[in-house]
Amino acid sequence: MLNDQKYNISKILKLAASFLEKHGVQDPRLDSELLLGKILNLSRVEIYTDFFHPLTPFEIDKYRKFIDARAKGKPVAYILGEKPFRNLNLKVNQDVLIPRPETELVVEKAIGLAGSLGKKLIKLVDLGTGSGAIALSIAQEVPGAFVFALDVSEKAIRVAKGNAEIHGLQDKIEFVCGDLFEGLSDNLKNDIDVIVSNPPYIPSEKISKLQREIRDFEPLLALDGGDDGLDEGRRIVAKSPYFLREGGYLVLEIGEGQAGPITRLLNDSGSFDEIEVSKDYANIERVVVAKKKG
Repeated sequence: MLNDQKYNISKILKLAASFLEKHGVQDPRLDSELLLGKILNLSRVEIYTDFFHPLTPFEIDKYRKFIDARAKGKPVAYILGEKPFRNLNLKVNQDVLIPRPETELVVEKAIGLAGSLGKKLIKLVDLGTGSGAIALSIAQEVPGAFVFALDVSEKAIRVAKGNAEIHGLQDKIEFVCGDLFEGLSDNLKNDIDVIVSNPPYIPSEKISKLQREIRDFEPLLALDGGDDGLDEGRRIVAKSPYFLREGGYLVLEIGEGQAGPITRLLNDSGSFDEIEVSKDYANIERVVVAKKKG
């Protein structure tokens, strides 16, 4: 994309954005700015206050590699190695999903429910913790929270642990490697206040139709929800009553069109009532909350 001639910020951004646009990148200018900002250690605002600042050959070479990777579809978050989420800046790599704005709604629900309990110690479980976005946010924002963060992927647990240490939250979270509830002690039976999860919910046949940034780079294990996208949801609904205390809450992120099936599963289980569905910023039903009877 770039040869060895001299570039200032203005010129290199224009070339990079044009190159990304030709390669079908959705937000070429924004991505060009974010990637250059990382190299120069500047915010997007700071970039524009020094628009004619010249780049060194080392900076140009590094930027070329970033832009080439983005042109091939690699998400900006993976190139940068980080992604902001609520009050946190999380380290991410291709072993974990990139945290998304709609998952912040899940966190808001869980935090609100935890705060309403009026307890000094609130025990929560985060199923499929990935980067730790949900678990760390709750641990940071709920004073009395202690979170059991579970994931089947050892690599994901490693990323989440690293994020917990960066943000000084390791004493409020216990990380467990296991398939959903596997590894969670039986001593926690009927003892958990809130179970929260953003499980895989993309139907298998739709995986190949996802945009390349997701399909080719994000972990399939965290995306594929089986034939109808509800494989993990069924297991969570079935097993959650074992660990939830009476009056405890289940909070689930779901895919488009899954509110009805999940609600039926919750009703059919006979263990839940006060089922509520909330929409995300795109007006899609995205979060289901249910209360264990008792």
